[in-house]
Amino acid sequence: MDQPITFSLILVDTDGTYSNLARLLDNALSAGARSLLVLACDANGFTSAQLDQDLQALPVPVFGGVFPEIVADGQRLQRGSIVCALPMPVEVFTIHGLSDPDEDFYTQAEKLTACVRQNCTLAVLVDGLGKRISALLECLYEVLGTSCRYIGGGAGSLSFEQKPCLFSNQGLLEDCAQIVAIDLPVGIGIEHGWHKFAGPFFVTGAFDNTITTLDYRPAFDVYREVVEADSGRSFSDSGFFDLAKAYPFGMERLKNDVLVRDPLFAEKGRLVCVGEVPVNHILYILKGEAENLLDASRQCASAALHGQTSPPLFALLFDCISRTLFLQERFTEEIDNIRAELPAGVPLLGALSLGEIADAGNICLEFLNKTIVLGLVGGTREAGE
Repeated sequence: MDQPITFSLILVDTDGTYSNLARLLDNALSAGARSLLVLACDANGFTSAQLDQDLQALPVPVFGGVFPEIVADGQRLQRGSIVCALPMPVEVFTIHGLSDPDEDFYTQAEKLTACVRQNCTLAVLVDGLGKRISALLECLYEVLGTSCRYIGGGAGSLSFEQKPCLFSNQGLLEDCAQIVAIDLPVGIGIEHGWHKFAGPFFVTGAFDNTITTLDYRPAFDVYREVVEADSGRSFSDSGFFDLAKAYPFGMERLKNDVLVRDPLFAEKGRLVCVGEVPVNHILYILKGEAENLLDASRQCASAALHGQTSPPLFALLFDCISRTLFLQERFTEEIDNIRAELPAGVPLLGALSLGEIADAGNICLEFLNKTIVLGLVGGTREAGE
C-alpha cells in the first residue's frame, strides 16, 4: 500500500457479559468498522444460543475466537471481550470438519487461490482441540506458500472440552478453521525459549494428536519415568497438566530447532497433545527456565519490529496459555517485555491460546505450542522484508 492506514478502534469490556459485547459491536459499527475482530475469554460463558442471532445480523465480516484468556492493551484478562474495528473489509473463509479424517483440506485450500491476493496477511484461527490442524496448515501452505504472511492461534477452553469457539457471520462455530485475508502487511516474531532435556525418542505409534508408543513402549510410561525422576514429583499425586506444563515435547526440525508440543493428558498409556504428532518422528522432552522464556519474549518483539519503517496499526499477540501456567506471576514480565519494545502508542491485543500459528522461516506453516507469536499489523516494511 502506498499510504499507511492510520484508523483503528479497539474496544474493551472487562465484565465479560453478553450485553457488553453487543454494545461493543454496535459502537464499532457506529465508528465505521468495515470488519470486526472479536476476542473473548472462555470464562464469559458465551453460547451459540446467546450469540448466533446477533452475529448473523452483522452487516460486516466478523472473525475471532473464545480463548482461555485475552490481552487488552497489554493487560491480561481472565474475563472480558475485545472488539477491534478494522478499517477495511476482509475475506473470511471457513473450513469445517477440522477433526474429520476424510475431509480434503487440499481441495478446500485450492479454492482460496482465486480470492486471496498476493502479499496479504492471512489470519488463521482454529478450534485448538481439532485433531487435524497440522494437516490443514500443510495443505494451506502447499497451495499458497510464501505469497502471504500468516499469523493465528487455537481457540478453546482449558477444560479441554470441545465446544463452539470461533466467531463468524454464521454464528459461534466448533471444530472449524477460519482463513481471513487482510489487506495489510504484518511483521512477525516467533520464539519459545525451551531447550532439549531428554531424548531423542522415536515415535513408534501415533495418530492425529495422540502418541501411543515411544521406542515401542507405552508413551506415558516413557514420559513419566523422565519427568518424575527430574521433578521429584509423581503424576499420581499431581494433576497431569500441572506437572507436564514444565516438560513439553519437542519435534526435531531441519534447522536445528524444535517444534514444541504440549501433552494435555494421559489416557490408557497414551499421551494426547495439542496438535498432531506424526509417527516415525524424533521427539525430545524439553525443559525451560523462567529467564529463558522471558528472554524469548524480548527476542520475539525485536524480530517482529525488524524492517518496520512506520508504526503499525496494532500489535497482535498469540501467546500459549501454558506459558502463563508455567511462569505464573512472572507472566506479566513477558507482556511487559513485549510492550517495552513496541513504538509508543501502538496498542497490544491478543489471546492466550491453545497453540499458535505462523510460518517459521518460509519453510512451512506450523501449529506451535508453548510459543509466542507476535504480529505488527499495518506498519510498512522495507523492500524484501
